Amino acid sequence: MVRDCLILVGTAVVSTLVLWMAVGMKTIYQNFDGPYYAVIAKCWYDKECVGKNFSFPLPSEYYPAHFPLYPMAMWLGGLIVENSLLAGVLINLAATIGVAVVLYKMAGEKLWIALAWLFWWPRMWVVRSVGGAETLLMLGLLGSTYFFMKKRYWPAALLGVLAVLAKPPGILLFVAYVLTRPKLKMWPFLLMPLSLLGVFWFYGVQTGDFWAYFHSGDNIHLQALPFGVFDSNQPWVGTFWLEDVLWVYLVGLIGVIRAMGKNKILGYFGAVFYATILFVSHRDIARYSLPLVPVVLIGLSEIFERREVRWALVFLAIPMFFYSVNFLLHNQVAIPDWGPFL
Repeated sequence: MVRDCLILVGTAVVSTLVLWMAVGMKTIYQNFDGPYYAVIAKCWYDKECVGKNFSFPLPSEYYPAHFPLYPMAMWLGGLIVENSLLAGVLINLAATIGVAVVLYKMAGEKLWIALAWLFWWPRMWVVRSVGGAETLLMLGLLGSTYFFMKKRYWPAALLGVLAVLAKPPGILLFVAYVLTRPKLKMWPFLLMPLSLLGVFWFYGVQTGDFWAYFHSGDNIHLQALPFGVFDSNQPWVGTFWLEDVLWVYLVGLIGVIRAMGKNKILGYFGAVFYATILFVSHRDIARYSLPLVPVVLIGLSEIFERREVRWALVFLAIPMFFYSVNFLLHNQVAIPDWGPFL
């Protein structure tokens, strides 16, 4: 186990450093949504502070779309390292290692499952190398389900709170817990919806609007009917080249179905999250589906026992690297003045 964990740590660190060196740290810092989280880490949703210090062409109402856990971690990390942007990517790297180790344990200490998580979903290599809250979300989700399986409900509930505070989809884990018909002794999980209300209360204090998240602009991409992503007239779709979305739907559904037979809570969470993804109307379904990937990997774990699959994954690391570099070079926020970030 120790050897495998060291391999996971080394792989995560080295692969991240390779991307950093390939594109340069300036490009890493400029990638979405790291700079926006850095704005929050400095101003804490205060409209006057945002307007005075930053020149992004965004209304101040936009920032509550980003939940406060990750910017709080950036702010704390910025007290130790030179700036919050550097702190943000280091936090992401640490959370990536945490997710990989937890997934390794949940998959029955199968190293290839955790290694596949680091690279298999093409966007993962990018997301874990820049600023963003996705890995903190996944750490909370996976850590919570791990302790839930062991009937250690307080740690599971607290990690569930971490997931909720990281990104809005974290609350879907609470829905999965409810569907498992929890006993009365599992009442600690009520902390999850209470923490969501706490975020809204904090928004009310900082912005004067308890419902600021829902008033943050065109950032909630759920539609009343499923499969709205195939309407190219939707503002966040804008294209009919969407074959990859079908592959996400297919692989995701197969993985969730198989996970349901292996792990009840993972299966329920996977089903709830997958159902939600069907109602998302956004071109970037690959990123929205990232929290589903550990469920799919565990559901399809037998596949990774096959030698030819492992060789295929090793080969695909090459085009995945070029994909990641190309994505990083084009997914940048224009920052005319770096002063407020330093």
